[in-house]
Amino acid sequence: MRWLYHLAPRESVPGDRYAPPSLAREGFLHASFADAVAESARRYFAPDADLVAWRIDPRRLDVAVDLAATPRGPMPHIAGSLVGDAVREVCERASWASLPDRVTGHRVAFVAFEGMTLLDLVGPLDAVSRLRTMGFDPAVVTEVIGVARERVWTGDGATLTVSSVRPDLDAYDVVVIPGGLAARELARDEEALAWLRKRSANRLWASVCTGALVLGAAGVLRGRRATTHRSAFDQLAMYEGVSVRSERVVRDGSALTAGGVTAGLDLGLTLVSTLADDETAQRIAAQMELPAWSGPSGP
Repeated sequence: MRWLYHLAPRESVPGDRYAPPSLAREGFLHASFADAVAESARRYFAPDADLVAWRIDPRRLDVAVDLAATPRGPMPHIAGSLVGDAVREVCERASWASLPDRVTGHRVAFVAFEGMTLLDLVGPLDAVSRLRTMGFDPAVVTEVIGVARERVWTGDGATLTVSSVRPDLDAYDVVVIPGGLAARELARDEEALAWLRKRSANRLWASVCTGALVLGAAGVLRGRRATTHRSAFDQLAMYEGVSVRSERVVRDGSALTAGGVTAGLDLGLTLVSTLADDETAQRIAAQMELPAWSGPSGP
């Protein structure tokens, strides 16, 4: 994953949503990677233009980023308006030669609750944690957090406890919701849903199995394509604006959803691909001996 940079006149401000006239004309926002910012300014702006570069966090976009073929190589196009929350820094021209390129140190939260399917949580957790344990990104943080209490799961003589209950979810770059029989109940828990809704909607969300019902109830999937366990397709379709797909992993904007139980492994590798790159995901898949992973459908 790489930082995106959008060149803008100094007086421009992103606001809640940034949609310049060029978006209506072209259907996307121009962006550059760190090593192309100065060249983009030279090509597309007057020499005396008073410009700044907005450093954009791709983990905070609720629209797709397309890589367009150009004479300078693949360039990122943001396929829609820009959420102001995604602008992390305004970079002066003097700093353009040393702009950061790679996004690292991701914080990923896995939400645990009594009655969940343990593999729904452990599967993606194992894949994502390998970013750190295999040395791809030593600064990655994975954390299991609780919905209601410190003891969040018991079964077959094992107990899972957490050190944090209902923390501020905006502190995490990704929040993952597992499924299980109790997910349907969680999707009706107004206190838990209120906690989830406090998190900015444009941040990355993910679910496994019937965890999608929780995201649907929280409003995260409104207007999006999503999947879940096949037994819950009809229930997921009842949430406003959700288009249900019978696929293993679906990504639509800032929401990633996976089908039943073992699809959590695919979701974990999809998150690795999203947070790092496809090559890293393939290397982790090989280490996990899961050669069938091929990435998600959708933008």
